[in-house]
Amino acid sequence: MLTESSKERKLSFDIRRTIILGAFIKEWSMPEYRVILNQPDKAIHIEIYYFPAVSDNDVARFATVGLSGTLRSNGQPIYTEWMMALSSDLGGESVDRIFSYVCDLIAHHIETSRNSQIPRVMEESGLAPANWSTKAFLLDELRGESEELEEIQIGNEVVQVVWALPITAQEASLILREGVEAFDSYMADTEHSIIDPRRS
Repeated sequence: MLTESSKERKLSFDIRRTIILGAFIKEWSMPEYRVILNQPDKAIHIEIYYFPAVSDNDVARFATVGLSGTLRSNGQPIYTEWMMALSSDLGGESVDRIFSYVCDLIAHHIETSRNSQIPRVMEESGLAPANWSTKAFLLDELRGESEELEEIQIGNEVVQVVWALPITAQEASLILREGVEAFDSYMADTEHSIIDPRRS
């Protein structure tokens, strides 16, 4: 049986899901698949949706719903949702493998991040998919998407949607040394697509 506080939390999440998922569907059409990261003892309930590419030249996306309402280990709300854009072939990995990786990244972020300041770099990790050369990770301002997705209003709360981008160890080092603008310049001069997780 649900207590009053758990009923309120469930309603709050349902409203959050309706607004955020509605904004995503408006831009990217219907999701194909969802996984739920659920840790009731820590009041963590996050849904991750997969929006497949509609063609070989289109973009596949993974996006969170509920991360914004989750508390960090320091008790502060996260206030952001993540969106990861990938090439249509998902870098040679399965949807399930990418879901697993995103869940690992989220769990690490909840435990270790102190605030929502971006850009934020997570250095190379053995948890990254084996077929990817991009085993580090960048959280930054949303790019290449509708401006309407950058901030989503939920009552009095403003939720920022951030770009969750797999990057190489060399790219991570460049960002940490010279800033994200240097990374942007580097990517503008390369023939590789920024959403290709197998770029070298």
